Amino acid sequence: MSLSLKEKVNTIFYFITHPSALKMVLSLSESGYLRDEGWFKSFDLKQPLDRYSNPIPWFTYPAIEFLRERLKKDMCVFEYGCGNSTLFFSERVNEIISVETNFDWYNKIKQKLNSNCNLIIYNEKSAFEYAETIKQFNKNFDIIIVDAIKRNEVIKVAVDYLNPTGVLILDNSNVDEYKEGIDFMLNKDFKKLDFWGIQAGYFNKTCTTIFYKSDNCLGI
Repeated sequence: MSLSLKEKVNTIFYFITHPSALKMVLSLSESGYLRDEGWFKSFDLKQPLDRYSNPIPWFTYPAIEFLRERLKKDMCVFEYGCGNSTLFFSERVNEIISVETNFDWYNKIKQKLNSNCNLIIYNEKSAFEYAETIKQFNKNFDIIIVDAIKRNEVIKVAVDYLNPTGVLILDNSNVDEYKEGIDFMLNKDFKKLDFWGIQAGYFNKTCTTIFYKSDNCLGI
């Protein structure tokens, strides 16, 4: 979210009158949390990366840290919306299937994929509606990631393709538009775990939510 002119002027005035604060902010690229997480690298390159230039999801940092320690090599993942998250999960799970709607982005990501990735392109001529793309694989998944278009519709279809211990991840769950999908999951007796924070290259506070049941693959 961009700042208004008044907010920009107030910010400039604050740093002019508080030089120690400006010095502290300028030092963040050399040490501290943002450097350790790769925030500045992500900002410069306009893609989510850790401090070592490895791809990460565009989830909140706390959510990434939580998942990093719990993903297992026997897991199978389905993802609505591909990107660096596809690469991140492919390094840690057995298989990831991702559906994308942007053909240019699809071609760009496809060149980087590992052999355990199956990236498909969706268009209006597909046999399935976008939310129903998951149906064509006739299998259930340990993790389903919802981070693209039509999120409420996707959630209502995807939940039926989770393994008994499966979890569903909804990014930007703080957006009012997704309340319908969140309520749907809660009414299905899922619990939710919210991870608030910032994302790679952005300062806006947002939320990544994991929906799970008592017996789940992440050990929550």
